[in-house]
Amino acid sequence: MEDIAEVADTLSHDDLLEITKSSLVNLLRTDSLLSDLPSDIILEEIISLIAVEHGQSISIYIARDDEPPLKVIVPQNATVRELKKAIARHFEIYQQRTGSKVKISWKYIWRTYNLSFDSFTLDDNDSCIGNYGIS
Repeated sequence: MEDIAEVADTLSHDDLLEITKSSLVNLLRTDSLLSDLPSDIILEEIISLIAVEHGQSISIYIARDDEPPLKVIVPQNATVRELKKAIARHFEIYQQRTGSKVKISWKYIWRTYNLSFDSFTLDDNDSCIGNYGIS
């Protein structure tokens, strides 16, 4: 243990961060339960995944034309507004990961496109998604 402390004293803060990050990436990659997680996962995503495992939140897959589906996690009693915010947050995290700087006007998106489930348009932002049969 003293050897580790001596080595840590000789390394810079940035070096220690890099070593820690690479160790976590290796752990995530080799663990069968965690291998599907992104290597740069953030605390918010971990908390959401734990909430799904505990039955407090649900995963919703948003199908899009000519695009892969989005997996969004929201509380079980979420409103349509909270679902829309979760979609926007998903894109924000995605853009941070890819380094994209494209500005998305969510006001324009929600005026132009609708969310729907089983041919019902989710048009009331204050309505619970459970009212539309989403569970």
